[in-house]
Amino acid sequence: MLYQIAPFIMIIATTWITAMVLVQLLRYRIKRKIIEAGMVDPTLIKAILTDSHDHRERQYRLLKWIFISAFGGIGLIVQEFLPYKMEDSALPYGVIIVFLSIGLLLNFILNELLSKRQHTPEK
Repeated sequence: MLYQIAPFIMIIATTWITAMVLVQLLRYRIKRKIIEAGMVDPTLIKAILTDSHDHRERQYRLLKWIFISAFGGIGLIVQEFLPYKMEDSALPYGVIIVFLSIGLLLNFILNELLSKRQHTPEK
């Protein structure tokens, strides 16, 4: 079953990576063209060069990907030690999904605790 789905997954991953690279290249070219055209309005330059996400949101996103990667890796390790038939079993997918779900749940809980701690006034 895995051998049948692997080419499909590779096509999707390659397409996604290519799209992300193209988006970043086009953003860079647009910024460069605006600056070369002499549009040196300070508010325009600030809007172009600043990130649309604040520091706290970037930290939350990074934390999410850390949890996803860590628990996905743990799921892969656990999967290696479970006995199953490769051709007929859906167990590997279930193990990975369960561990990814645990990682996302812990990420949500940690983000909620951090946001509550940030909003509570210190005495």
